[in-house]
Amino acid sequence: MAGAAGLMVASGLIHVYLWHVAYRHVATLGPLFLVQVVSALVLAVLLAALRRGTLVVAATALMAGTIVGFVLVISVGLFGFTLTFISGWAQLTLAVESATIVVLVLGGSLLWRSLSDEVGSGRRRSR
Repeated sequence: MAGAAGLMVASGLIHVYLWHVAYRHVATLGPLFLVQVVSALVLAVLLAALRRGTLVVAATALMAGTIVGFVLVISVGLFGFTLTFISGWAQLTLAVESATIVVLVLGGSLLWRSLSDEVGSGRRRSR
């Protein structure tokens, strides 16, 4: 999960940069950028420290939700804001978040398999 955690930190750092240079004065979206930053960083730390399926699901939902928000902003608008110019930062963020989802799905399936194997063989780790 360390790879996913690192990618989530990258997503959070990109969002705080974009908030600082462009979105801090945009109503509703500005604060949502900060929510994404805090959520990504907290989940990254938790993912790196703990092997929990619920964290994988939460992190995947955050990254997918961020992508959906971006798609809405560039297509139909979101909270009265439509993005008319897509910067390299937006493209980078989309790539990082997509990669994070792939790593989370792969890591989550390995985690599920290892936990299933432990339960099936009668060995259950205490948590």
